[in-house]
This record gives sequence, C-alpha cells and structure tokens, in this order.
Amino acid sequence: MNPSAPTIKGLIKIHKPGHPVRPIVNWRNTPAYKLARLLTYQIRQLAPLPHTYNIYNTTDLINKLKNIPPLPHYTLASLDITDLYTNVPVNETRNIHL
Repeated sequence: MNPSAPTIKGLIKIHKPGHPVRPIVNWRNTPAYKLARLLTYQIRQLAPLPHTYNIYNTTDLINKLKNIPPLPHYTLASLDITDLYTNVPVNETRNIHL
C-alpha cells in the first residue's frame, strides 16, 4: 500500500580479480512490482499454461532429471552465464561523491 523507490545494494565478488560489485535492486515495494504481480495472477487465471519446460529451483531440476534414463548417445552440458549481471568497477565507484 505504501509504494517507495527501489533500494540498491552491492555484493562484492570476492572470487573475481579486481573484486567487481554486483548491484542488487529490491523492487518489492515499488508500484511496478505490485502491478506486475497483479497482472501475472490475472493472466494465469485467464490462460493457464503448462510448465513443461520450466523448473523452479535446483531441487526441482534434480527430481526431473532422475526420471530420465541416460542413453549412450546423450551428452551432458553445463552453461555458465558470465554476463547475466553487470559488473560495477570498484575503483571508479569509490571516487563517486554524492
């Protein structure tokens, strides 16, 4: 009921050289988030779609993969998404004065 501006915090990637910062934005109190949640609920009521190719978390993926028997010609692949989040350079960020 009380919308507010989104908040941002930074998580430092200590495992990467230069220790870049990953920005994390909390959109939960914004009007757009609440509107999106309402529209999602309405669309799901009007046009329910099967979740054939969707997974909810790692546990759901493991349970679905357990039911698939591996065949000799199957190849497993793991994809690492490197540019999913933007990197904020630490040195340049420290020099910003508000």
